[in-house]
Amino acid sequence: MPVQGVGTGRLLASRYALRQRRATLGAIEVWAATDSTLGREVSVTVLPVSDPHAEPLLEAARATAAVNDHRLVRVLDVGSRGDVAWVIEESLADSTSLAELLADGPLPPEEARRIVGEVATALDVAARSGLHHLHLTPHAVRRTKAGLIKIAGLSTAAAVEGTTVPDHAEAQRIDALGTIALLYAAMTTRWPLRTTVPGLEAAPRVAGVVAAPSELAVAVPADLDDLCREAFTRSGAPRTPGELAQRLGPWSHTLVRHVAPKPVAAPTEEIPRIRAGAADRAAATSGGAGAAATPAATPRPPRNVPRKPSHREQRAHDKAAQAAEERREIAARRRDPGFLDVPEALDTSTGPLEPPTPLVAAPLEREGRYAKAVIGVVAGAMLLAAVFAAVSLRGAVQDMSQAVAPAPSTSATRGPGTSTTGPSASASPSTSTDVGPIEFTGVRALDPEGDDSENDGGVHKATDGDADTFWQSEGYKNADYQGQKSGVGVAAKLPRDAEPTTVTVTLGDTPQDATVYVGSSRSIDSATKIGEFTDATGEQQADVPEDARSDARYVIVWVTKAAEQDDGKYRAIVSEIVAR
Repeated sequence: MPVQGVGTGRLLASRYALRQRRATLGAIEVWAATDSTLGREVSVTVLPVSDPHAEPLLEAARATAAVNDHRLVRVLDVGSRGDVAWVIEESLADSTSLAELLADGPLPPEEARRIVGEVATALDVAARSGLHHLHLTPHAVRRTKAGLIKIAGLSTAAAVEGTTVPDHAEAQRIDALGTIALLYAAMTTRWPLRTTVPGLEAAPRVAGVVAAPSELAVAVPADLDDLCREAFTRSGAPRTPGELAQRLGPWSHTLVRHVAPKPVAAPTEEIPRIRAGAADRAAATSGGAGAAATPAATPRPPRNVPRKPSHREQRAHDKAAQAAEERREIAARRRDPGFLDVPEALDTSTGPLEPPTPLVAAPLEREGRYAKAVIGVVAGAMLLAAVFAAVSLRGAVQDMSQAVAPAPSTSATRGPGTSTTGPSASASPSTSTDVGPIEFTGVRALDPEGDDSENDGGVHKATDGDADTFWQSEGYKNADYQGQKSGVGVAAKLPRDAEPTTVTVTLGDTPQDATVYVGSSRSIDSATKIGEFTDATGEQQADVPEDARSDARYVIVWVTKAAEQDDGKYRAIVSEIVAR
């Protein structure tokens, strides 16, 4: 039933002119509209103020709008007037859902890694703000023509479906499992969970266990195959999107276009026939508000003869293969000791992953395509803000209230610049110079005063054992980050039983100001300062005070003055962190 008083030409908020209704879900409608102020296309979700979903949807949209992450569909405006409530989002007219991409066959494994890595990173960002997706499917993830990844349905999908959000840890487990399911689907075109996804067949099961991706497709990287096996064969998997992103990295920052091999034929278990409207159901759950009303696409026939990859595509494939080989060599260093038994979580948490109630879909202009920029977009942009708070809490639970005062320590400089440490700094060498390096169990970029995301995809280079590689921050207009923050940095996680005595940091060739801390969490507020370097380059060393060693779970390199680069921008650069 149409929303009362809403039709073509209606102006919302004295600005957004409705042009065409794209999809419906009960009383919720999604419209293509024009922002008359800026002259741009937008997506508008409208519903009656009296609808029981109205208030939860608007609250979820406002929460998601507070998260600044380019992977989330942006919420531009939220409001109501009279009997009508609305959510305004950026248009996704130039994007394609992952479900539509898979209609042509599996993606290249390194492109699957890239897409899922971006999704996991965005969900990690959202979780830190207390927001979660809970209804993740290939219909909730979109890729633009430029290769950018967009996520729809964060927070709002659950609001539209009336899903009761579980506790924070459980919600993260559900999102981590859903993200691994996306990886499986991207490499095989099969869906490994027991929910139904329109356009995708169910993954085959052998003795009740989901077949590994390598049993359905060729050239599946060993680490991705192992990850899926762990998730679906009761041997454990990452418990949070943040852990998953760390496990997947590094990935390509550009679209990987080489042709993927066809999946190997394999018998599948019988799948119940999908009732009319069931396709719309699943698409709605994935996308949330806007995507919830997305009509299902008619699957396009697969292309039988793959084209020969171009020289550029083959080169991209070779680079991706080289990155995969490097990743395998350092994989053992990147895993945290604790993992979740994901199938067990499935047994107790299937509720949020179930498909929603059937939809009534409005016809689209083009038959056989999913509606673009629909209600799920609303859901998507909103949840991103949430993911930030979750993973940060994990390291902070170890008595953050007990701040350790800076203690006397030793600091020695091996590159230009001056350095200082605690009140009684001296030039005496460390007593543990013969001890080998401690292997870090994880590493994360730090931007607590910004969007909490600072070139996360390259942060592994700060602890890869190679001083010729480096992590660098995003680019800024001046060395003090345009006055918007005191610094950015890197936090490397130590094993539980490690007690470091010295930390060596290798900076870039251009002078930077940096401070080194150790502490029980990734926050510098409760950490112990062990070294401070001014206009420093190259290797810098700091000693860890004896009374700070037992609580040292993290080594934090905090860059307060960024280095000027050839392109005129300023970036923090950390080549290597070594603890002994």
